[in-house]
Amino acid sequence: MSLVTRLRSWLPAVLVGGVPATGLAAVYAWRNPDLPAALAFGVMLALTWPILAAGAQILWFDRERTDADIERHAHDVERAWFQEAAATAFATLMGGLIALEYLGDALRLSWLSPIGLTHVLALGSGTFCASYAWLRLRNR
Repeated sequence: MSLVTRLRSWLPAVLVGGVPATGLAAVYAWRNPDLPAALAFGVMLALTWPILAAGAQILWFDRERTDADIERHAHDVERAWFQEAAATAFATLMGGLIALEYLGDALRLSWLSPIGLTHVLALGSGTFCASYAWLRLRNR
């Protein structure tokens, strides 16, 4: 498949992902009046658009290929690493969030307690990436 054909196959997902990303960016800029509106809008748009476009492509526009890839690699080593890293991240996230909440309360750190979305994303994605990288290095 050529690069042009591949880019054309992603065009509907990019367009569909742009609509909610623009809405989310507008709401973010509106709800944070202390930030420069154009900068807040641009950063939020740049952060959400690729995620929404990729999700639309994988889950909606190219569903047959996604299902075929999943079936073809159902017992692949990479899939096993991914599942183990996800399980590790989930367990660490649950325990880590409880620990962060109590630590924030005990030390009276307002930025650490109560738990916010930033804590969840940082701890969850960081643990997943570290676990996946460790599994790859250990098993290669």
